[in-house]
Amino acid sequence: MTAVTSPWGKAKDTTLSARRAAAMALSAVLAGQSLNQCLPPLELRVELADRGFLRDLALGSCRHFQRLNALAKMLLSRPFGEEDQDLFALLIIGLYQLEIQKKAPHAAVYATVEVCEELGKGYAKSVINACLRRYAREYESLTPPLDENPVTASSHPKWLVKMLSKAWPEQFQDILDENNQRPPLCLRVNQRHGSREQYLERLQQAGIEAHAAEHSAVGIYLLESCDITALPGFADGDFSVQDEAAQLAAMLLAPQDGERILDACAAPGGKTCHLLESADARVVALDIEQNRLPRVHENLARLQLSAEVVCADMATPDVWWDGELFDAILLDAPCSATGVIRRHPDIKLLRRREDIGQLAQVQAQLLDTAWSLLKPGGRLLYATCSVLPEENSAQMQRFADANADAQLQTLDFCWGSACNAGRQLLPQRNGHDGFYYALLVKGAGTHA
Repeated sequence: MTAVTSPWGKAKDTTLSARRAAAMALSAVLAGQSLNQCLPPLELRVELADRGFLRDLALGSCRHFQRLNALAKMLLSRPFGEEDQDLFALLIIGLYQLEIQKKAPHAAVYATVEVCEELGKGYAKSVINACLRRYAREYESLTPPLDENPVTASSHPKWLVKMLSKAWPEQFQDILDENNQRPPLCLRVNQRHGSREQYLERLQQAGIEAHAAEHSAVGIYLLESCDITALPGFADGDFSVQDEAAQLAAMLLAPQDGERILDACAAPGGKTCHLLESADARVVALDIEQNRLPRVHENLARLQLSAEVVCADMATPDVWWDGELFDAILLDAPCSATGVIRRHPDIKLLRRREDIGQLAQVQAQLLDTAWSLLKPGGRLLYATCSVLPEENSAQMQRFADANADAQLQTLDFCWGSACNAGRQLLPQRNGHDGFYYALLVKGAGTHA
């Protein structure tokens, strides 16, 4: 475990308890950081055996924040000051253990209160203790009003509840429910190394319960989460972790040997690798964020694949494009990620209503740029992990209406729902995430 040297020359242990690390992570999210940014370095400071508990506390407190936040406000006589947001986060962590995890108060309360000392704020022990013990005594009277409010009942921000109910009046309650579930673990078998059936057999031999995915021909669901690096063939690149809905991209784009293909927003490289597993194509993996490209290189290396990896802004092709048009383009556009909230519950704390319109503008610009880089007769697959029409079907309909050479293809499959343009998948219990796809072919006539 990490240690630092104090001014007096003695080694000082920097190990964190899981509860303290979780409070620090939640405090960082409330300050505007994503869990992807703040959680990994904190995990390294927690004992290996406690990291699963840390992740549960951090993700769970974000997943149920709107409800827990309302409870905290009911229990506090006055709010914590800005300098004590870590204490507020700690209270949320404590309430998560009691309200959601249903832990026994005698264990959870004491352990949570003691974190005040770890934070160097022992003066707050009495406040945290009083709030948690009051909840334990009075929860039967405190919680019913929360069940009557759509925000606290679903633990979703008000703007998102409204948008989902408008977009999906019959399905929105299911979407809210699914967003609060733990996501399943789905693998994508590297078909260059073997078939799905062969890998299922290897898993069975290793005593690991799994079953084939319904819609992806190379997908496998594990019944229990586990350390993926310990699964058979990980180091050899025999599989990758990828949601089933995301696996459909390569099938829809249908890469062919020798084609030049652009993966326009490639990091962390899952879809890039899947395209290369499917055909001997020349793939350019483009992404604007330099710090995300090492993951692309790592995935390519582990899977024994090769692509041209470029760090650049897709919207400025004069900076990075060599002038050769592409046979096919995958545009997995930046989006609200409202289809993957169960995997990234901090989205509910970080995303704002005004973000949706701004993202739609970025998507429109990227679509226009991508179209200019595509050969006549070429294919463009537009994808998002959003469930909001403004980013999906409305975006695609606008583009098709504005471009006479854009032939919108019918996606007639047993998964998802047909929209006025493209096909929408909603998150499914023990199944795929929310995702959207639309496929365009560049022709010379009017669009279909």
